[in-house]
Amino acid sequence: MSKSGGANNTSSAATTDRDELGIIVTEEAEHVKEQSLYKRELYRAAISGDWVKASSHNQTHPNWMRIPLTDDGDTALHMAVSMEQTTFVEKLIMLMSVEDMEILKVDGNTAFSMAAISGNVEIAKLLLQKNPRLAWIKGHKNMLPIELASSVNQPLMVSFLFQRTTDDIDVLLHVPFPDIVRLFFLALTTNTYSVASILLDRYSDLNCVVNNDNGLTPLEAIARLTFERDAPGYGDFLCSMFKLIEEEESPNYERISKAMFDAAKLGNGMVLESIFRFYPTLFTKVNSDGQSLLHIAILHRQASVFRLITSKGAYKNAMVRVVDNDGNNVLHLAAKLVVEERFRSMVLLMCNEERWFTGVEEIVPPAFKRLENRDGKTPEELFYKDHKELSKNAIDDLNQVANTFLVVGTLIVTLGITGALTIRTNTIQGRLPMFDEKTWYIIFLLSVIAGVISTVISMLQYISIMLFHSRKQTLDYVNSLEQRLTTGNLFLLAALGILCTFAVMSGIILIFAFFPKWTFCVLAAFFILPILWVKTIFRLGPIHHVISKTAVF
Repeated sequence: MSKSGGANNTSSAATTDRDELGIIVTEEAEHVKEQSLYKRELYRAAISGDWVKASSHNQTHPNWMRIPLTDDGDTALHMAVSMEQTTFVEKLIMLMSVEDMEILKVDGNTAFSMAAISGNVEIAKLLLQKNPRLAWIKGHKNMLPIELASSVNQPLMVSFLFQRTTDDIDVLLHVPFPDIVRLFFLALTTNTYSVASILLDRYSDLNCVVNNDNGLTPLEAIARLTFERDAPGYGDFLCSMFKLIEEEESPNYERISKAMFDAAKLGNGMVLESIFRFYPTLFTKVNSDGQSLLHIAILHRQASVFRLITSKGAYKNAMVRVVDNDGNNVLHLAAKLVVEERFRSMVLLMCNEERWFTGVEEIVPPAFKRLENRDGKTPEELFYKDHKELSKNAIDDLNQVANTFLVVGTLIVTLGITGALTIRTNTIQGRLPMFDEKTWYIIFLLSVIAGVISTVISMLQYISIMLFHSRKQTLDYVNSLEQRLTTGNLFLLAALGILCTFAVMSGIILIFAFFPKWTFCVLAAFFILPILWVKTIFRLGPIHHVISKTAVF
């Protein structure tokens, strides 16, 4: 009996423990469910900006503003900022401490970093007003908020953060120097040279000992940037930078020379002008391929650098005579084909290549025109070899365009002659607007004749393009064809202008003379529109200049 009683007691105790455990598990499940439910409510309130719903948890969950609501660690502030709920953010930060505002997500971003990424300057102002440290807390990939804004192309946010930096420059005293370096190079890459100048004046070490993440000095970094002559503060920054370089005890001429060649490659003329002013002897240096600055400018088709070098007299004469490691002189490099993205037309590209070669040919000594490189090619032979396919395609394109306009010209001539032969010739009763009947007939006939003759001239130009084949293709072959096309287009445009205004207007008056005179005044106003449109086109410059606006010489 005692054993049986003991067993029963043990069984009863086990049952009691299981019941208690079940109660605990149930309570925990209910608690987890409650927590999940209230987090979902906060999440929805934050993304929708429902402050009434969110603030209703102040009593039951007083720390709700710092609790992660998602698996990524988003707090209510993160969510409201990312959804740009400005009013919600303004009310929320009034309840938060500065430490709460610095909570990081799993990816390392604060709410301010997310504001920088979204580009919402108004929210960024609200956050910085309460916690200025947020601007210097790194986010995703260890990037400053201003770097994050720049990486996603938010220029207004970048400008705002730079402005905050310059407005409160004393804050920089408490910023680690590596972050100052990052800010400095960011100012260079975003063409914010006024900020770069302020930082350079305050931290002179930025110029002489600092490299960016790619190991470049400020001079090398700015030499590799797109040329921004008109950027505010660009010239002053360059002047300050070179003055600091000049004050160094032993300037690194090798790195300055490297920056010089990078600037020549990208067409950064102001950097080259500054180098020439402070270190003119570097202009005669050659790179590892034995190429001078003139070689680089010609090879990369940098017209501004070419003009800068050719204006330097003796330096230009010395560079012209340099032959690189492959036996190429400057004319050989002008003969090489360089495919440039800015040319969408093969015709324009070939025309530009021909102009480059003939332009460089003018500055080289006669003997250099016949000089062979290591491959046994003279500059002219190399030009024909490299441009054979491009020239063929450009000529085919010109022939297609000429053929199309020839059809248009034929149609215009047909319509003009048909109109001249079918115009009514019987006497018109009553007085016509402005002129008498005979004068209007003269205007009509002369305008038709002028339009037809102008169209015929344009057609002859187009035919000459399609039939013109020289025995030996010259260095300006495609240019000559392009000029013929341009001339034909000018005459065709003139013919359209004459026929669509004077001929049509006078013909309408002669045919519909019985209409009220005010009708012709209205029609005359409509005929003025094409003339105004042509005038707008010509504001861009002569047609040939517009078509060949990418030319160098």
